[in-house]
Amino acid sequence: MDFDATLNVQYLHPSEVREGMRWARQVEKPVGRGRALVPLTELTPVWGISLGNSGGYHGSRYLFRLMTGELRSALSCDRLPVDPEIIPENRPPYEGTWITNEPFGFHDHKPGVTPDRYWYRHSKCMEQWRAEDGRVYRLLAYRHAMFWVCRWDNGAKWFSPTRESSDLAGQQLDAIVEGRGW
Repeated sequence: MDFDATLNVQYLHPSEVREGMRWARQVEKPVGRGRALVPLTELTPVWGISLGNSGGYHGSRYLFRLMTGELRSALSCDRLPVDPEIIPENRPPYEGTWITNEPFGFHDHKPGVTPDRYWYRHSKCMEQWRAEDGRVYRLLAYRHAMFWVCRWDNGAKWFSPTRESSDLAGQQLDAIVEGRGW
């Protein structure tokens, strides 16, 4: 791919990528009076990194959660386009594991998927906790079959991935309350 030459995009091994580095990708956006589509380089900070199941491949699968909530994966044989410079504003805003990492409405655009608004309206709050800085976390249950943690942060809502038991979702909330997550 041809990235903007004025940017410091380098190809790194997945194990070299750190939180705060920015993932590069080529996008087309309408620019100018005629709104013609122009290829541009988009840089999105990486806020979460973990290892996942390799799916039968001999090696490691790295999982990268971008600031937008998107999940990207890479195998240990891949090279990833990133801007390796870490500046403070690209780092995650809180310490610990990024548990509530799906923005409200994240799945709404997918065909056949029930919107987040429906799940939220029809859920019961089982437990609530407020951080000193004003963030509010709620442990939500939908018909005692699906559970997740919701975070209100400066007017924005973020969800954790859905869990099938209240114990697993409760462990996520406990990690947040203990300062090991956000």
